[in-house]
Amino acid sequence: MPKVRIVTDSAQDLEPRFLESKGISVVPLTVFFGEEAYLDGYELAGKEFYDKLRTSPHHPHTSQPSPEAFRSVFDRLSADGSHVIAILLSAVLSGTYQSAMLAKDMLPDRAITVINSKLASCGYGALAILAAEMAEKGETPERITAVVEKMASECVTVFSVDTLDYLAKNGRIGKAQHFLGGLLNMKPLLSLDKEGYVTAIERVRGKGKVLPRVLEIIAERVPSRKASIVTISHADAPEDALKMKEGVLSLLKVGRVFESQIGAIIGTHVGPGCLAVQVFPE
Repeated sequence: MPKVRIVTDSAQDLEPRFLESKGISVVPLTVFFGEEAYLDGYELAGKEFYDKLRTSPHHPHTSQPSPEAFRSVFDRLSADGSHVIAILLSAVLSGTYQSAMLAKDMLPDRAITVINSKLASCGYGALAILAAEMAEKGETPERITAVVEKMASECVTVFSVDTLDYLAKNGRIGKAQHFLGGLLNMKPLLSLDKEGYVTAIERVRGKGKVLPRVLEIIAERVPSRKASIVTISHADAPEDALKMKEGVLSLLKVGRVFESQIGAIIGTHVGPGCLAVQVFPE
């Protein structure tokens, strides 16, 4: 049976070298501040990015990996006959998936599966880890792909942002457009729909009401109160993330928890203060 190799991109927000230690290859996206370019997760990450976001005269913009960047990784990993599975950022939020598909077409004689997770941030990073663990146990590429796609389709995503300005400025407002121009001190609660678009849930008045309402929404959307995986991500808001984790763990019976700081790619679009929870129901 051919070996299965797992690939993901840096917008999944788990630390690239942590994933590499698990045998997962990470293809980085790029963030630009004016003429300065940084590889996400490798050259700019975490608090350093948010400090730069707050102080730079340039608003950042991001770029997906080139098809050649994916082709190089796919070629290296599949040269020995291995089957490559790439688990990537939502195709409607980035051209990353399309770049990977073009790279796959450059290697028509290789076994390559490219999965549009329709997710963002830590959720599909957790799925990459799960896929690598399944591969290590000898599961087939077909079985790994089926499990990842099913879990991704069932993921419940809820996130809050301090302002919609970043999403609007970067063209990622999706189906939450009507939330723009809201009332003072209103905090938007958002989600990702089945196609991976940002979509509105509701607005709550004041930061203090965000966590209780997020927990209520999770309870409504995960009626079993059981989750195989939960991910907690934050944009330079570690104390809020800790409270969110404690709240979710008191609400749900959880198998595994993954935590991450939102990196430069997603952080460019959501801004500081974003708090995200992704739940994979059991």
